[in-house]
Amino acid sequence: MVAWVGFVAAAVTVGLWVRHGGFSSATGPGGRATAVGELTALVGTYAVLVQLLLMSRIVWLERAVGLDRLVVWHRWTGFATLWLLVGHVIFTTVGYAQGDRMSLWAQTRDFVSHYPDVLMAWVGFVMFIAVGVTSVQIARAKVQRHTWYFIHLYAYLAVALAFAHQFAVGSDFSNDRAARVWWIFLYLIVFGSILWWRVIVPWRLNLRHDLRVHSVKREAPGVVSIHVRGRDLDLIDAQPGQFFLWRFITSTGWWQAHPFSLSATPRKNRMRITVKNLGDHSARLQRIRPGVRVFAEGPYGTFTAERRTRSRALLIAAGIGITPLRALLDTFGPNDDVVLLYRVATADDTVFRHELREFARADNLRIHVIEGNEIGDDRTDLLGVSLLERNVPDVATRDCFVCGPPAFLDALKRRLAILGVPRHQIHYERFQL
Repeated sequence: MVAWVGFVAAAVTVGLWVRHGGFSSATGPGGRATAVGELTALVGTYAVLVQLLLMSRIVWLERAVGLDRLVVWHRWTGFATLWLLVGHVIFTTVGYAQGDRMSLWAQTRDFVSHYPDVLMAWVGFVMFIAVGVTSVQIARAKVQRHTWYFIHLYAYLAVALAFAHQFAVGSDFSNDRAARVWWIFLYLIVFGSILWWRVIVPWRLNLRHDLRVHSVKREAPGVVSIHVRGRDLDLIDAQPGQFFLWRFITSTGWWQAHPFSLSATPRKNRMRITVKNLGDHSARLQRIRPGVRVFAEGPYGTFTAERRTRSRALLIAAGIGITPLRALLDTFGPNDDVVLLYRVATADDTVFRHELREFARADNLRIHVIEGNEIGDDRTDLLGVSLLERNVPDVATRDCFVCGPPAFLDALKRRLAILGVPRHQIHYERFQL
């Protein structure tokens, strides 16, 4: 449904260009190149708006698709956007240069000197390139998360600069009233959604519930649970398995939002997250003090008990991936048959040791803590195909919830598929924003 809406809106965008003579302008010296430049500009601008809308945190869209999948769509739409805008710059410059019998460099200087808002458009284009380059996986691995985040904020400024350019010289604005109304409508929808879902709704939530750190408890080496108190937290309707984007309002953390899953079912005045020391921000959270104000956005995610289609379940966790699965354990009843396989580097790294011991007393819940942090082959790995089949022979009849590092997640998805688990019974989310 979401894809169809996007496709129809794209068709309307291209159709309006055709309606006011897009193809008929592709004549004479440079005409074809100029027409391609116009079309890539329109589709590229539309892709930018789609990209922003995907990350506007619209609640019904996030529930239908999942924030992890929306992030993937956002990333690939971004790369397509960048290439379309590169095409617009190249084809438009070539087309005008051929029509005016100028060199490409002379035509570029003419654009900047004599065309309204083209200089601003160039600045916006450079910003889009910076956002695109830092989104490439190799580059992102070398850039700190908060640096990457601030670079991406410039995308909003780039869109504003591009809008000024589109309004000043775009044929859709200057020659076609229907197209002008359509584009203004698209901008209002996108930026209205961003204002509502990313600004107004989070501020309302936090003003209403007054979140603060209540206590911090050590769970394992380098792992702490942070208990957050607030008013009427049951009204948020957060479900076990979901996550929030958390900001801890300190001098070094107020501007950083990080996704952390709930590690227990929320109560009326308490929520709990569990954080492992994986870097600068999570290291500081190991020492967070009670009373610190907390700003949360959410809840997000579809990694919940609502995905279950049967009473039998297999939960597989690695490392800190146990956190949403620990919360999910609260949702199972005495008539459910549950197996939890939990991989840790060493026994000392087991998180929620005492809580899992209490869960294991139930007759319908089997918990196996598996030591070793390497992903071995399918025959020797304790979570490989052979031993999974031996220890959980009815695995194909179970809903399987998997959470862990990307390599672990990919390996387990493949192994469960080999064991005959249907795709709709394998549930996971990638907590990378």
